[in-house]
Amino acid sequence: MTVTLPVQADRRVTLVWILAIWTFALFGFGADFARFLHEQPAPPLVLGLHGAISVGWLGLVSTQALLAETGGLRLHRQLGWWVVGLSAAMVPLGVVAALVDMARQVGHPDYAPQFLGEEFQDVFAFAFCTVAGVVTRRRRADHSRFMVLAAVALADVGPGRIATNLVSATPGTPLAVWLTYYWGTALVLLAMLGWDLVRRGRVTPSLLLGAGVLWAGEAIASVLFFTPAWKTAMAGLVRAWAWAG
Repeated sequence: MTVTLPVQADRRVTLVWILAIWTFALFGFGADFARFLHEQPAPPLVLGLHGAISVGWLGLVSTQALLAETGGLRLHRQLGWWVVGLSAAMVPLGVVAALVDMARQVGHPDYAPQFLGEEFQDVFAFAFCTVAGVVTRRRRADHSRFMVLAAVALADVGPGRIATNLVSATPGTPLAVWLTYYWGTALVLLAMLGWDLVRRGRVTPSLLLGAGVLWAGEAIASVLFFTPAWKTAMAGLVRAWAWAG
C-alpha cells in the first residue's frame, strides 16, 4: 500500500534536508573554529577562500530551495546559473585546498596523506550530483534531490569534525573510518530514502543513483585509507605538489 501525501509536503521536505545539512556543517565547523583561528602558522588564504565559497554555495542553494517553495521560480532559474558557475569553480578549488592543507601537515605526527581519498571522493560526488542536478532541472523531484545530494557530499566534513574533535575518534578499520567521517551523511541519506518510501512507496531513481555514488565512493575511500600503496601514492603526490599556501 502506498501512502499518499500532498505534493506540497514532498516539496517542503527539501527545506528540512537543507536545514539538517546546515546544522551538521555549523556544529562541526563550530567545534573546530577556535583551533582554526589560533593555528600556527596561520591557515593560508586559499583555505579561507575555499571555506567562504563553500558556505556561499550552500547559502545560494538554500535560497534556491526557498524560492522554489515560495513561488519565485523566475528568480530561481536565474540564480541557477550562478549556482552552476560557482559549482564549476568549487571543484578545482576543492582539490587545491585539499592538497594545500595536506602539504601543511607534512612532518606533523598526525600526517595522513591517505586521507586525500576522502577529500577527492567528496569532490567527485559533489561534481557528479551537481551535473545530474543541471541535467534534470526540468524534473523537479529529481533536480531537488540531486542538488541536496551535492550539498550532502560537502557536508560530511562537519560530522567528521564532530567525531574527531568532540569524541576524539581514532578509527582503526575501514568501517570505523566510514562511521567516523560519514555518519552524518548516512543519517541524511537514510532520511531521504525513508521519505521516498513513505511518500511514494518506492525510492526515486535519482535518489538511488546519487546515494549509490556517495556510498560507493565513501566505501572505496575508507578501504584505501588502510591501503599501503595508496598511502605511498598520496605521499608522493603531496611531495610533488609541495605548495602549502
